[in-house]
Amino acid sequence: MDEGLLSQATRLGPVHLKVTDIPSALSVWRDTLGLALAGEDAAQAELGAGGRTLIVLHAGAEVALPQKSRDLFHVAIHVTTRRDLAHTAARLKASGLRYSAQDHLISESLYVSDPSGNGIEICFDTPERLLRREVSPSGRVSLIAVDGSAHSGLEPLNMSGLLRDLGNSGHVEPRMAQDAFIGHIHLRARAPEMLMKFYLGVLGFRPHIQSRSFGMFDCGTERRPHMVAFNIWARDELREPPPGAAGLDHFTIELGSAQELGAVQRRLEAADIQAKRDGRAISTADPEGNRLRLVVQGG
Repeated sequence: MDEGLLSQATRLGPVHLKVTDIPSALSVWRDTLGLALAGEDAAQAELGAGGRTLIVLHAGAEVALPQKSRDLFHVAIHVTTRRDLAHTAARLKASGLRYSAQDHLISESLYVSDPSGNGIEICFDTPERLLRREVSPSGRVSLIAVDGSAHSGLEPLNMSGLLRDLGNSGHVEPRMAQDAFIGHIHLRARAPEMLMKFYLGVLGFRPHIQSRSFGMFDCGTERRPHMVAFNIWARDELREPPPGAAGLDHFTIELGSAQELGAVQRRLEAADIQAKRDGRAISTADPEGNRLRLVVQGG
């Protein structure tokens, strides 16, 4: 492995979110999305699937995160079968919550927010449908399907077709799939090119989409190219979140070895970026103040 690149073993760990009220947040995260509650007190609640923590909710936010804030756009929980996505779709449909569904060609996704304004995506990856990605001289991105048809990647998802995957039994699983995982995190940004210098040049992710005209920049590993994403879709309407707002507290990047963590620490030091090492973990922040924690898997 290149010393300056993160290995394919890299994955995202628990995402910590600030909320105005834990009980109301649980009505979405637990009761609708189906995450298991692993622990709760007055200050926080841990939720997950298959015995792994995926989301940690922290009480104390004073106001919901306003739309178009430079903060969390969404955290994405990925499921591994289309049927699992269909079960989530059925739960969302029955909940009465406002949600949306999109066909990105490379994935099928459901979107909802918790009462504190934290965006959530439930995603099923479908990379086998993509033949290639084309970028025009103006920077417009088109996705070409295996049948040769061109797609924007923003078409509405056929919900009726998705729900047919559940068959005729009428049974809907109340719980999130046990093998669900945090697949990516997506943030609104002010200066994505500057952020990419940090995530690529310092942390060691690989570039994926880097398009100001499309309005999105993302990065990941060779195995999972879309792990950390930033968009500038709010353009001039982007605002700083107010003091005490809900939103991202921090997210976790799990590295494959202590050697990788040490290499990241050396790159942080060389870039003169403030970071705190605590055993097998490093806490730091990107140039726009989004906090993250790098840990060794199993540590």
